[in-house]
Amino acid sequence: MNVSWPGADYDRQVELICDQLMNAQNLFCIAHPFSDGDALGSQLALYHFCRSLGKNCICLSFDPLPDQISWLSGSDQCQNDLPAEMQFDLAFLMETTEARRMGDRISYFPRAKTRVHLDHHVGVVGLGNINLLDEGASSTCEILYNILERTGIKLSLECREALYVGIMTDTGNFRYNNSTPRSHEIIARLIDNDLVVDDIYKKVYEQTNYNRVVMHGIVMARTRRLLNGKIVASWLTLEDFARTGAAEVDADGAIRHLSCITGNEVALLFKEGEDGKIKVSFRSTGNVDVMEISRQFNGGGHRLASGAQLDGSIEEVMDRVISSVSAVLEKPLQGDR
Repeated sequence: MNVSWPGADYDRQVELICDQLMNAQNLFCIAHPFSDGDALGSQLALYHFCRSLGKNCICLSFDPLPDQISWLSGSDQCQNDLPAEMQFDLAFLMETTEARRMGDRISYFPRAKTRVHLDHHVGVVGLGNINLLDEGASSTCEILYNILERTGIKLSLECREALYVGIMTDTGNFRYNNSTPRSHEIIARLIDNDLVVDDIYKKVYEQTNYNRVVMHGIVMARTRRLLNGKIVASWLTLEDFARTGAAEVDADGAIRHLSCITGNEVALLFKEGEDGKIKVSFRSTGNVDVMEISRQFNGGGHRLASGAQLDGSIEEVMDRVISSVSAVLEKPLQGDR
């Protein structure tokens, strides 16, 4: 069978979801707030697949899309509500992780007769009638590919492009250790001679707007080194966004500049939100499980990349989070004396 296929139980879930998908006529899909490449990519891949079969699929998206992914075909068809009169056979919950992360959006879940939850985050509890949760997958797009491939239907260029972007971005352009033999096998199939990968790379990583450059510059200019450089941190305030005219999406990816600093083990970026909460992004260079730290603040994500939202002033939140990270870093490694 395929490289690194998870097993018989996984296979049965794939078959079950395929049956539901092929028998459904009206579908909708929803992902976590502030879509990234994997969230939007999985939604649009499903959208294009359904369209190719004459099915109706609505992609729910409530936030501005970053320029780096908003060019994907079908992104202009995303909606922020469902038609009140429409009955839905099936809903796909794309890496919605935990219900509390979805906020009021969870109210849409019951609109479908059957819900399918696809997710690759660690420790996620299934929110669907059918759940396919694979912590070993590189991305939700990889899980969705396994389903669409099983149907035996040839995937359109637009569908494959969306899946490619999801896998590419969640693996850091295939740099992270979630770039498995299976994910590379899938990428090889997606390219299929007509996917122009250098154009996709340029759109995702080498095209940006002025406001994004400015916001990333503010983050870098404010960078602080703590605990002998093991922690690097920076922050953005509402005043920064107001003064520059930038949107929250313009700050996406700024933490990458921090995590590249030599000698750091944990990078932190704090952002003030319009809702009064402070959004915290955590990145680890490998030795620290930042997902466990983020869970102290009701956050979550991955071992090397996670996030949380906290109440309080940005100063208070920075003190709390940095203290927790410092406590972890100051513990002796197992076996040390």
